[in-house]
Amino acid sequence: MIDWESNFITSTLINGNGIIKVILFLIIWGVVWLPIAFPLTRLINWHPATPISNSQKLTLIVSLYLIAPLLAWGVMSIDLHKISLTFSLSNFNCILWGYVIGIVTIIFTNLMTFAFGWAVWKKPSQFLMSVVKTLPLLLLVSLLIASVEELIFRGVFKDFLSQDYNIWLTAIISSAIFAVLHLIWERKNTIPQLPGLFLMGMVLFYCVYLLNGNLSMAIGIHGGWVVTLATLDTLDLYEYNTDANPWLWGCKERPLGSVAGMFILLLTLSIVQYFLA
Repeated sequence: MIDWESNFITSTLINGNGIIKVILFLIIWGVVWLPIAFPLTRLINWHPATPISNSQKLTLIVSLYLIAPLLAWGVMSIDLHKISLTFSLSNFNCILWGYVIGIVTIIFTNLMTFAFGWAVWKKPSQFLMSVVKTLPLLLLVSLLIASVEELIFRGVFKDFLSQDYNIWLTAIISSAIFAVLHLIWERKNTIPQLPGLFLMGMVLFYCVYLLNGNLSMAIGIHGGWVVTLATLDTLDLYEYNTDANPWLWGCKERPLGSVAGMFILLLTLSIVQYFLA
């Protein structure tokens, strides 16, 4: 483990205000990742000034996120037991139930759009084979993304901020950071989703709060959302009618930038409140 205490500046930052700790963590994370990112951008043939495809974005995200657990433990001295990011049967069960909640809330909302005639189901040829080929990888990716984002935003940042702020101010700050940092990957479709991303962060923070800091349920719900949206998008299973209002029912590029997206979050909050509170 790296001893940052020997350096006066970094020691002051680590022992300073929670927001300063968050900024320091993000700077170190970015600096460590850049030597990996530059060769990768050439490998995937992407330039920062050009639009980024889903596969290019996924490659960069995976490379960035694989660093985070080592950074949290090795550089910032975060005890993973402290934020309940350890393997146990109870945590595994929580993750599974979280996936169920995440998947069901999105499917239920999409069924409503079909019922109102705003979306049309497009069953592809060889549907079952397409799901079998696609789902395992998407499940793995969703678990990675959800685990790392919960570790960072509802684990590490919560730990940093709660030392200086009350629990709800901590939730607001960490959720705002969570929303704003999504602008790094894409701006056009992210800006309309900022309120939804903020509310998403608050809902997931509330899950962690109800379980006394345990991240497992939040990881499951987050992963369930990711894998469901990714499956629907990758297999191109539906399309919106041309007269559908995107601000009401959403669109594939910005699922949280709509009333339907907010409904998914509020439905999840209601389920979590009912079973966990």
